[in-house]
Amino acid sequence: MMKEQEVLFRVLKDIRDITVNSSIRRLNSDPSLAPASIDKDYDTLRAVLKTEEQKDAYKRTSDYLVELCIHSILVMFDGGDELTDEFNIDIINADTKKSLLEKIALHEEFFGYLFDVEEREV
Repeated sequence: MMKEQEVLFRVLKDIRDITVNSSIRRLNSDPSLAPASIDKDYDTLRAVLKTEEQKDAYKRTSDYLVELCIHSILVMFDGGDELTDEFNIDIINADTKKSLLEKIALHEEFFGYLFDVEEREV
């Protein structure tokens, strides 16, 4: 794996972590982390998610949903969805002009990266 690919995966993992952790903090009544338009939705979730086990389930589900979204975007970059019927896209390191799609399926390697990194964190 190229250094750039690993950096991309780290940043995507950080996006997932920040997004999910912000949602968890909002669930715990931190009003600064979400738009007021979803206050009622968080009120509904708070009424249902009372135990730590329930909140952990919410976090795991949120992790999974964000990962699926990232995976779908990476599939798009890898050329594995209907976008390729119209055109192909690439991720280029602007400094080196090298493609990050070289010799790798980003959508497959991302989950391997998550597994490796999170296994080390435990």
